[in-house]
Formats: sequence, structure tokens, C-alpha cells
Amino acid sequence: MKDEKTMKADRQEGAFPLARVIGCVKHRNQVWMAALLGLSLCVALTALSACARVVPPSRVLPSHIKRIYVREFKNNSRIYGASADLTLYVNDEFISDGRLDVVQSARSDARLEGVITQYNEQTAAISDDRIPVVMLLQMTCMIELWDPYDADRIVPMARYTVPAAVQYVSDPRRSYAEMDTEVRKRLLQQMAVNIVQTVITGQPEAPRPIEQKAIQKYQQRRSPNQFEPVLTQPRFPKPTPAP
Repeated sequence: MKDEKTMKADRQEGAFPLARVIGCVKHRNQVWMAALLGLSLCVALTALSACARVVPPSRVLPSHIKRIYVREFKNNSRIYGASADLTLYVNDEFISDGRLDVVQSARSDARLEGVITQYNEQTAAISDDRIPVVMLLQMTCMIELWDPYDADRIVPMARYTVPAAVQYVSDPRRSYAEMDTEVRKRLLQQMAVNIVQTVITGQPEAPRPIEQKAIQKYQQRRSPNQFEPVLTQPRFPKPTPAP
């Protein structure tokens, strides 16, 4: 016969596996409940995103402009060799977009002329030892659309200020750091995308005050009233024979 202490120890040993099993079942139920809750949230978000209607930006550029000519960009910034590469990227982006045909100047409905006005490179994040980790590159371009048949070239048809910015990991100790050449290429490609979208769907800037005065002077100079005859009677009448 077992004494009281032995029977009590046996009961405790038999109760420990039972408690552990119950704890495992409860933990498994909690995991399943969390998984079902996450799945239901994903389904709800998917349904909401499916119901939401995404409206792309509409075209603001006049419909009669169907062909465009991209002149080589001018570079007024300190970055070297960016004008030629940006011109190629803008041409490629217009071709990829497909809404405007890229043609020569003689066949175009509008001429795109751009100037790289600003280029900045600044630190976005630093490490504990004061070494730049993340760098920010910013670029700004002035874009103008000109009428190819306008010989006077007083005011462009439209003018836009287009910015672009990219970030990259500049710390060479990081395995995922980028080279300067790769980042500048990515910046120019992003600028090309922004230029194409701004030209097609963006609102142009208002004419400058000096341009408005030039328009008024041009209209006064080319007004039809300037070409009307001043003398209603001939200055040198033809001699008539005496009766």
C-alpha cells in the first residue's frame, strides 16, 4: 500500500501533463483566432480597395497637339553631361507613354524646350559617427512649349516648373549602397517621367507681367486697324480734261 505522500506525488505528476495539454490547446486556439482575424482584415481591405475607384489624371494639353519635338535640354546647373541624357530619357518616356508622337521640328505641333535650372545634393540621414548614410538629390527643370510656326517667339504656349527628387544609401560600408552614376541616372529618369506627366496633365503657369505687356504691344502692332487706309481721298488725283 502506498502512503499518502506517494499518492499525492503521483497525482501531481499526472496532473502536470494534463495542464500542459490544456495550455497547448488554448495557445493553438489563440493562434487560430489571430490568423482568422488577420485574414478577415485582409479580405476587408481587399474589398474596400476593389470598391474604391481610381481616376487617372485627365489630359489638360490641347487636343490638337498630337506631335511633339523635344529639343536638346540646356544645362544651367553644376551637374555635368545631364542635358544629353535627359533629352534621350524624355524622348523615350514620350514614346512609352504613347499619347504624343515624337517627330522632327518641321512636322511637330509643339516644340518642347527645357532648361535644367537647379541641382542640389544634401544629407538626409547620418549615422552615430557623423557619416552620411542617406543622401537626397533634387533637380528642377523649366519646361516651355513653343509653337513651331511662331516666328516672333514672344510668349510660349505653356510653361511648367518640374521638380524631381530621389534618395539613396551613400554609406559605402553598407552592402546595398548605390554608386553616384546609378543614382544620377535614376534621378534623370524620374525627371523624364515627371516632365511627360506634367506636360500632358499639368496646369501651365500664368504668363509673367513682362510677357503680358509684350502680348499687348504685339496685338497693337499687328492690329487690323493699323492696316486700314488713312486717306479716304486720293492724294494725287488724276488730271481730268477740261470740258
